Amino acid sequence: MRQARYLFTITAVLLILASAGCITDQSADETVHMPPATSAASPAPYPNATEIAPAEILGMNRVVVSIGTDALQRVKESHIGSIENIEDLAIIHYHGEGEGFLTLWTTLYKNETLANDETEKMVIGIRKFGGDWASTLEEITIDGKTVYRIAPDDLPQYFWVDGVWVFYIKPHNLTQDEVTRIICAIP
Repeated sequence: MRQARYLFTITAVLLILASAGCITDQSADETVHMPPATSAASPAPYPNATEIAPAEILGMNRVVVSIGTDALQRVKESHIGSIENIEDLAIIHYHGEGEGFLTLWTTLYKNETLANDETEKMVIGIRKFGGDWASTLEEITIDGKTVYRIAPDDLPQYFWVDGVWVFYIKPHNLTQDEVTRIICAIP
């Protein structure tokens, strides 16, 4: 009982000091530390890397594999070049009743310039890497989007920039028509 009264007294004193302005978020060097913004006060200008991905594509359902720093670590483990300037990242699988399967990487950058620059770095990196990565690299247009296609080991992969987003897909057991429809379905 005595400890409870003591704790209550300390809490009351702290509340009085805080309401009087004696306890603030301002340090001795006059730096003001702003409280973190809440989602209600400042909504995110873009959906997160999971939300940008359609819930369903061609009857295949979305399954989120990895997001944020875990997804970034997974991507870094499978790449040679540097991966920079990423705001958000998700690795997503799509599968359904058929044999078709899709892996989608969604990557958010701070602005369109960075998204374009990082995509161009990827193209340059693929050319430098050589082999069937470079020899199969081609630029195609799908639904008005510039899409890069590579087919290392005869496994086609596609990536493109769309505003502040870069999308990368790796389709399995899907026709070219289905791949085109998938690319059109992703913002």
